[in-house]
Amino acid sequence: MDLILHWCYEHGQALFNGLITIATLQIPGDRIRAKDNQQMKSLVFLFALCTSTAFAQPEHRVSLQLGSATVWLGMDRVAAKQTIEASGMIFNSHDSDGQVTAVDVLAKRLFTLEFEKNKLVYADRNWLHESDGLPSVMDALTSLIDRGATTCEISHAPLSSPDTKMNRIFVDCGDRGMLLSYGSVNGMTNNTVAERIGHFR
Repeated sequence: MDLILHWCYEHGQALFNGLITIATLQIPGDRIRAKDNQQMKSLVFLFALCTSTAFAQPEHRVSLQLGSATVWLGMDRVAAKQTIEASGMIFNSHDSDGQVTAVDVLAKRLFTLEFEKNKLVYADRNWLHESDGLPSVMDALTSLIDRGATTCEISHAPLSSPDTKMNRIFVDCGDRGMLLSYGSVNGMTNNTVAERIGHFR
């Protein structure tokens, strides 16, 4: 269904123009030529397919903005790749069906995605600005609320080992959530204000 929608978005204007052209070329009272009649039937079928597919999409699908690209849970891998690359980012596959990183070279940002059976099951974005901790948290929480998260659970899950010291808070709102963390891994600072959809497998 995602591939059908992608095709419709790309060719919708041409499809509509084709219908108008054939309709306006006919002289009132004349019979429609067999060739034009077949073209009209084909265009009407494609138009109906695009329309029905668009209306079949859920009104409140769980989506996340990654730079200028929008992805959603259940999105087909091919459609996600096309959407991400069309926005100017690099779609970097780590294996044939699992984890992917979307790299925005200009903005110097990295987004994580995960697919299962070629359907998106997880994506995240880090809201953390280099020196603005509080605005980053506010931006992430605002995004979470604006996208419909109302009932959430908050848990504290610190990590402590010889090479890792992390203080982590998870905000779990079902298919949406946040991770707030600060600390260090192997002596390197690792701070995160991440918004996510889905669950990392």
